[in-house]
Amino acid sequence: MVKMIPLPYNLNALEPYYSKETLDIHYHILYKGYVDNTNKTEEKLAKARLENNFEGIKCLERDLSFYGSGAILHELFFMNMGIPIPTTPSNQLLEQITKDFGGFDKFQNQFIEASKTVEASRLVHTCLGSKF
Repeated sequence: MVKMIPLPYNLNALEPYYSKETLDIHYHILYKGYVDNTNKTEEKLAKARLENNFEGIKCLERDLSFYGSGAILHELFFMNMGIPIPTTPSNQLLEQITKDFGGFDKFQNQFIEASKTVEASRLVHTCLGSKF
């Protein structure tokens, strides 16, 4: 049985970057739904194994993959987000960025533009189509 992890911070801890309301939806509705549906699917799989009835196995395996990965991805998100920290680089890092990119603004612009063309990002949007 999959259990929800406790949220490692208060719902408003990520503001102003991520609103309390949005985090509440992701934790109490979306993540909970993935966990609940993972458990329901595991119960259905156990019943199918017990009854030796694998007629719907393809659907159950797909559901387990979908719901289980949704739960895991939300856990990764929750564990890797945290209280906002200063966004100004240290003097040493800023010196290196200036040396390598010609200034922080140029580094930031290149990073933003490069992130728009990440292969996984295009693949996800292509595969999911208009779902999102």
